[in-house]
Amino acid sequence: MRALLTVVVILWSVSATADAGFLIDTAQLADELKQGKLRLIDAENAESYQRAHLPGAAHLHYLDLEDTEENLKSGQPAFPQLAASKFAALGLTRASDVVVYDSGDGRAASAVWYMLRYLGHDKVRMLDGGFRKWLKEGRALTQEAPKLAKTTYVPKVRSDWAVKSAGLAGSPALLVDARSLAEYTGKESGGARQSGHIPGAKSFPWTQLTGDLATFKSPEAMKKSLAAAGITPDKEIVTYCNGGLGRSTHLLAALTLLGYEKVKVYPGSWVEWAADPSRSIER
Repeated sequence: MRALLTVVVILWSVSATADAGFLIDTAQLADELKQGKLRLIDAENAESYQRAHLPGAAHLHYLDLEDTEENLKSGQPAFPQLAASKFAALGLTRASDVVVYDSGDGRAASAVWYMLRYLGHDKVRMLDGGFRKWLKEGRALTQEAPKLAKTTYVPKVRSDWAVKSAGLAGSPALLVDARSLAEYTGKESGGARQSGHIPGAKSFPWTQLTGDLATFKSPEAMKKSLAAAGITPDKEIVTYCNGGLGRSTHLLAALTLLGYEKVKVYPGSWVEWAADPSRSIER
């Protein structure tokens, strides 16, 4: 079944010690903001941002980073210069210390976090609990957008993450579908050309790992859910969703937090897979 995966994926191989600290809590963020060195990105839609956001936060909706054309052409999540231009417009350089947040579930924030890491950005964290926790704690909010001076963002793409489909033929990689069960079973298409899932993929909806006032459930709860699904650290894992950013990157972030070292994201995900009628699908 694995031979059917004739696609390009992005290899994400990280150590627990390197990336397990990518979460920042609200108290720590409030303290670090006083130093005036952090750059905040609100990854939700424009309406949510305009209604209220954290003081000093710039806006970049995570879906603005989708690049279907580049997915089809190269298998990369986005054309590097195009993605870099989005961050340059926010006044960032690759040396900026960035914190990304969303409503709190981590889907949008994980997508921006992932894209920055892909561009070689090391100092990027996600706000644990996001906007909802910040609001719950009665911390400062604003409707004022910061004045941003455009910079030059020079990406240092981690091109070694790109693995061609030939490298997966016969591999023991476990495909994990992070979409809803309705999408996985073909009851909903999610806007793709066809409905269903990639042959051999295991269904594991991303919401199984989301917390309440935390982006993720406790490590113990996440490990229990993952173990029950057979998603264990010893396996090579490929995550996908509909468009490659959001649900699949949330699962990537959760697994990274738990110390999984062999996790990959298929950036084209189901939209790309289903667009080719010659590819096999299952329902």
